[in-house]
Amino acid sequence: MGWKIWTSDEVQMRFVYMWPYQGEILEYSGKNKIDPFLVAAVIKNESNFDRKAVSKVGAIGLMQIMPDTGAWIAEQMGIKNFDPQDLYRTDANIRLGCWYLGELEYEFQRNWVLMMIAYNAGRGNTKAWMQENNWGYDFNRIEDIPYSDTREYVRKVLYDRDEYYKLYKNRLKKY
Repeated sequence: MGWKIWTSDEVQMRFVYMWPYQGEILEYSGKNKIDPFLVAAVIKNESNFDRKAVSKVGAIGLMQIMPDTGAWIAEQMGIKNFDPQDLYRTDANIRLGCWYLGELEYEFQRNWVLMMIAYNAGRGNTKAWMQENNWGYDFNRIEDIPYSDTREYVRKVLYDRDEYYKLYKNRLKKY
């Protein structure tokens, strides 16, 4: 009986697959034509929705954006006077992160596995692995990702994306 309660949609939504900042995620994922469930899964795995999160390597905020990457994104978006402190602001972090995910989705031809590898390990590493391992844009063998941290990250994000979809698809107007 306890397992049935724990796995119920209501309990999962309240304790496991919370979705704070849903308005901002829907707004900026929509503007960048990115799956909002994927954005929620990225945020869950990157910061667990902690807008003040800072990683060991210095990535900041909900979507764990490196300050240099944030500056590059802001420049590409035409945002003037970018300050790395902006990455602590929920709306700015999600706006920049969704734009970046959109850029990665385009660059890696809508392949979510490659996209998530790039988000976690960097675009350069992803392209190098593609070349070294003869991966095409149809690559989907998560088990073949050479680094265990990246492999587990991609596996978790894509699993969580599917869980968000199952739990929230009928609660959102578009989905």
